[in-house]
Amino acid sequence: MKHLLLGTWILLAAALAWCAPNNGAARIEPVVHLRDAIEVKGKRVWLADLLPSDAPSSIQKASAAIELCPAPQPGSARVLDAEQITIKLAGQPDLLRQLVIPPQLTVRNAAWPIAEEAVRIAISKFLRQQGWKHDLPAEARLEWLPPLAPSEEHPSLQVMGLDWDDRQQSIQVRLRCSMRASCGSFLVHVILALPLGEEWHERLRSGINPGSPGSGLAASATREGAVMAEKGKPATLILDDGSMRISLRVICLQPGVLNQQIRVIDARSRRVFHAEVVGRGILHATL
Repeated sequence: MKHLLLGTWILLAAALAWCAPNNGAARIEPVVHLRDAIEVKGKRVWLADLLPSDAPSSIQKASAAIELCPAPQPGSARVLDAEQITIKLAGQPDLLRQLVIPPQLTVRNAAWPIAEEAVRIAISKFLRQQGWKHDLPAEARLEWLPPLAPSEEHPSLQVMGLDWDDRQQSIQVRLRCSMRASCGSFLVHVILALPLGEEWHERLRSGINPGSPGSGLAASATREGAVMAEKGKPATLILDDGSMRISLRVICLQPGVLNQQIRVIDARSRRVFHAEVVGRGILHATL
């Protein structure tokens, strides 16, 4: 009988020992898989940015206070590896145990795209300052290659000048963000139907300044073959790989007219690019 009772107690103790760790494991919160590619807006990347939308609220709350790194430049990307994330969570072992971290994570800064309405407002404002009687017509069609996305929401834009583009039969407007650090310069083509734009075309073609003398309107005619990129002078190169754009300051190694391919050099890296002249001091190349 004693042996029977002893055997029963041994079996009961073994069962309790087996159940104890499993009961403890059941109390651990669900494992969350971090996303391996995200887009952010703003100046910082937080652990919460990497969480899936259905992550438990307790993990979301803890992650919102953990800063991983500065955000990449607008329109560009940064790659983080698992070790970098693990180091940031060294002081949060309980949280770290609940996360599955991919080997690499890609963070893109989508920033804020420039709205067409903001471009129209900037052009109309510039025209009024130079003495034009009317704003940019609502029927005008705008075409442009977006610049490096601005680092601030709803940036204020500034017109740098106006030209007439004989090749594309359009008004060529050069703009940039009023705060130069927010975005690079970019080119907009304003296309008007001939009946509507006859006066506009004639004034810009002939280089007539619609404002007062010395008002500074850069509306002199862009003749076919006019040099728009000068050898030895700085220019803005927009590099495009289809998913993001990067803006670089370069030096022109050759002069170039509109739509001509020329060589330019990045003064910092000494890398040479072949780029197309798309505006005065503005070039474009595909990565």
